[in-house]
Amino acid sequence: MPSTKWVVVCLLLAWLIKTAVAQEKAPEKKIVNPLGKDKTAIEAGRTQFNSGCAVCHGPTGQGGRGSRLAEVDRVQKMPDAKMFEIIKEGVSGTQMPPSALPDEKVWQLVSFIRSLNASAIDQDVTGDGAAGESLFFSSGRCSACHMIRGQGGLIGPDLSNAGARRSLSKLRQAIQDPDALIEPGYSKVTAVTRDGRRISGVAKNNSNYSILIQDAQGRFYSLLKKDLKALTHHKGSLMPKPSLSETEQQNLLAFLSRQSLETPAERTRRIEHGKEIKP
Repeated sequence: MPSTKWVVVCLLLAWLIKTAVAQEKAPEKKIVNPLGKDKTAIEAGRTQFNSGCAVCHGPTGQGGRGSRLAEVDRVQKMPDAKMFEIIKEGVSGTQMPPSALPDEKVWQLVSFIRSLNASAIDQDVTGDGAAGESLFFSSGRCSACHMIRGQGGLIGPDLSNAGARRSLSKLRQAIQDPDALIEPGYSKVTAVTRDGRRISGVAKNNSNYSILIQDAQGRFYSLLKKDLKALTHHKGSLMPKPSLSETEQQNLLAFLSRQSLETPAERTRRIEHGKEIKP
C-alpha cells in the first residue's frame, strides 16, 4: 500500500499537469484599445497624427510617402494590439520609425486611425433620418433605381447595407458626385445594334463576344458584339447629380448612414468577438 507521502506527491503532480493543460487550452486574451471610440481620445490622436504622422501618411490618412491608412481593408481588420505594436515599435526595413510616445498617446493614435476607417453607421450623423427616408422613397426618386430591404429599383446598387459597408465620406461623395466612384457592374454603356436599336443602361456582364445590359426599367438585353454597330462605355454614372438642397442632402445622408443588414445587437456581438464579416 503506497505511503501517504507518495499519495501527496501523485496528487500534486496530477494537479500540476491539469493546470498546465488548462493554461494551454485557455484562449489568448485579446488586447483592445482601452480608449475605444472616445471622442476626446480621437481628437487627441488627430493632433498627434497631424504633428508627426501626416507628413508621410497625409492629414486624412490618404497616403503619400507612407502607406494609405484611411478606408483600407487591411487596416480595418488589423487588431488593436497589432496597430499599437506597429506605432510603438515601427516597421523594420521601412521608413516607419519607432515611437517614444507614452502608451496612452499611442492608444489615442489607434483611436484616430480607427475613426478614419469607421463605417457610417458607427459615426454620429446630423440630419433628419425620417425626412431622408421620405426623400429616398418619394420626392427624391432614389428608389426608382436603388433598393433597400426589397423595396425599390434594381438598376442601381442595393443600399440595404450602405451604412455598414461605406464610410460617411464615401456616402456623401456618392450623393454629391455620382461620377466619382462607380461600383463594378454599374458602369454606364450605350449599344447601337446593326438594325438601329439604341440601348442604354449598365453593363452587368461583358466579355469579348457579348454584353448583358440592364436598362433603367430593369429590362435585360443580351447582345452579341458582332451584331452591334457601336458600343460606348461612358465614364460617367447613370445616376444624375441630384438637385437637392444642403438640408435635403444631409437628411438623406442621415437615413442612408443607418442602413445595415445587422441589428445593433448583432453588430455589437460581432465586434466584441472580433469576427470580421464582409458586408
